[in-house]
Amino acid sequence: MKMLVATTVEEYREKLQQFFSEQKVQFYNEFEVKGVDKGYKSKHRVGNWFSDGDYSTDHIAFFTIIEDDQANQIMANLNQCKNDMPKCNIKAYILNIEQMV
Repeated sequence: MKMLVATTVEEYREKLQQFFSEQKVQFYNEFEVKGVDKGYKSKHRVGNWFSDGDYSTDHIAFFTIIEDDQANQIMANLNQCKNDMPKCNIKAYILNIEQMV
């Protein structure tokens, strides 16, 4: 068994829901999260004169438990989907499940 975790900006919620339906994901959990960009990558040498706060965006996160073979197929299809939409902001991760109750 694998855990699939996917995150995206709120605007892609319906796209990801449709993708899960097409992949025959029987159930998933969905919740709203606040994404925060600390801006560490492009720090200017004199600091940021205009803002000292974090930049946050509305995101949506999904997770589900799926079979190994389904996980591989979903990731392959999601990669193809992202190739078709170069600015797509969907991130997905597959985690191994060692134990379940």
